[in-house]
Amino acid sequence: MQAISKIRLVHSRQAGPRPLEKPPSDKPEREPSSDVRILIVEDEAIPAMLLEEMVEDLGFLVCGKAVSGPGAVMAAEDYRPDLILMDIRLANGTDGIDAAVEIRQRWGIPSLFMSAFSDHATMTRAQAADPVGFVGKPYDDVRLRNALTAALKNMGLAEG
Repeated sequence: MQAISKIRLVHSRQAGPRPLEKPPSDKPEREPSSDVRILIVEDEAIPAMLLEEMVEDLGFLVCGKAVSGPGAVMAAEDYRPDLILMDIRLANGTDGIDAAVEIRQRWGIPSLFMSAFSDHATMTRAQAADPVGFVGKPYDDVRLRNALTAALKNMGLAEG
C-alpha cells in the first residue's frame, strides 16, 4: 500500500522573494547631530544591531559594520571612519586588537575597544593599538555615551 501525503501550498500575492524590511519603530527617524562617522566591528548580530541603534540614538552616523578582523580592515579602508567601535574577540577566531593595530598604522584611525575581557594581558596587548578608550561589556547607553564622549575629546572632535 502506498502512503499518500497532502501538501498545502500557500500562494503569496507578491511573486518572488520579498526584500527584508526594517520592523516598524515607535522612534522617529532622525538625522545624525554629529558629523562623526563610526564603524562598528562586532561579530554577534543582535549586539551589533543594538549597538548601531544606540550609536545612532546618540546622534552619530554609523558608516559601516564588520564582523571579523579582515572585514574591519577592509571596511576601514572603504569607509574611512573617524572612529571604530571594536570588539576584541571577533568571528572566525580573528582578533580585534590585531585589526585595530593594522588600521591605526595604515590610516591613523583610532579604535574604542568594547569587550567583556578586561584582564591585564588583554589590556596590555590592546595598548599596541593606541586606543582612545575602552568600554566593558555589558554596557548601556550611558556608559557608551560616556566612553564615546571621552574618546572624541581625546581625538579633539568634541568640546570639553
